[in-house]
Amino acid sequence: MPIINPRLRFIEKFLSCFKSNFSKIQMEVFREFIYAMFVDCKRMSLASIANNTTINYQKLQYFFSESHWSVKELNDIRIKILQNQRTTQATHKGVLAIDDTACPKPYAEKTEGAQFQYCGPLGREENCNVAVASCFVSEAKHFPVDFKSYLPITTPNPENFKSKLDLAKELIDDAVNKKIPFSSVVVDAWYTSTDLIEFVASKNISLVAEVKSNRSIFFTHPQTKQWRYLTGDKIIALIKEFYPHKLKAAAIPQADGTDKNVLYYAFKSKLRDCSTEVQVIFIFDKWSGTDDKDVHILITTDLAMPVRSAILTYLLRWGIEESFRELKDTFCFDQYQVRHQEQIQKHWIMSFLSWTLAYWIKQNGCLSKILNESPQTIGECKQAIASLIIIDSSFLLSKNKELAAHLYNIKSERFKKNLQN
Repeated sequence: MPIINPRLRFIEKFLSCFKSNFSKIQMEVFREFIYAMFVDCKRMSLASIANNTTINYQKLQYFFSESHWSVKELNDIRIKILQNQRTTQATHKGVLAIDDTACPKPYAEKTEGAQFQYCGPLGREENCNVAVASCFVSEAKHFPVDFKSYLPITTPNPENFKSKLDLAKELIDDAVNKKIPFSSVVVDAWYTSTDLIEFVASKNISLVAEVKSNRSIFFTHPQTKQWRYLTGDKIIALIKEFYPHKLKAAAIPQADGTDKNVLYYAFKSKLRDCSTEVQVIFIFDKWSGTDDKDVHILITTDLAMPVRSAILTYLLRWGIEESFRELKDTFCFDQYQVRHQEQIQKHWIMSFLSWTLAYWIKQNGCLSKILNESPQTIGECKQAIASLIIIDSSFLLSKNKELAAHLYNIKSERFKKNLQN
């Protein structure tokens, strides 16, 4: 059933914050599009949105391709909404996680920025667009902060090329400038470059990150007693051979609510070609049953951070993976059918806004007085809102028989008469 001008109070309150960024016609399309993002369809596209709303395809196409509005300004307002309420705001108990996500586009040869490169969701190389994103994550909440398109060097204007690390540094700067509170920056091994380590240290922010096993670390050789740079995998072998009695245990919570004791060996050191002193932590265990690595090497620039705190801080990084999954599975982050970067980014911000609306509704208990059981996940929240939108649309049609007859192109006078009863 198409969405017929629904008016849910809490959605209208959220959308009203963006009125100053759009003209009257733009606001109409924006409003309908956000409502449509909550209704399930086989595949998200402008055509499917048009079929599920009263906005025609041409208006939707113009809104994304020709209409002038700022992705950055919408995201700034989105962050202000979240930061203005205790239930949704970031706090110093959380971290800023940085990572990238790919949107597979195997047949999109002319899509700007799409290139044959590693695609995380598929676990192999594929033609795809990539976005580098930042996300606030704590034990209690997580939400995406910002994103930046990664444009491969083969695209036009290579002199303006920015690497993923360049984009990561911009995202950290943006979060600091927006005054989003967080305790540490957290990244995986791919982003743990000397450049990023020194950049974060220069901002007086702590970094907790994993490093690859081939990274050279300053270490005292147990036989020669001399300090030298050794790769992580060689240090692992030396610790197992000479220092098994010095391993300590840290309790790590598991998904089932239990704790798992992992063994670790920690020391203060430096990485090769890096001027920033770090605390290095070798963890001799898997994080969980689904982990495929037996040993992990973490570093933190906070030399006073307890080892267990460093491990738990790093494990918060999985919150950004959860955000990516929710954005894609629930709000079609990767299901755009446009070619140009400006249009792709407009689709991405609409996905961010729809996710944020669901998060804002869930965190503030907007459905607690409407439903017997409040939704506990973003997916459940979307389903509940979709049901309310359909009910609201059905109620409007029941009050407007002429609109119902016109909408469904009813010719039969008998059917029209039944609508009036």
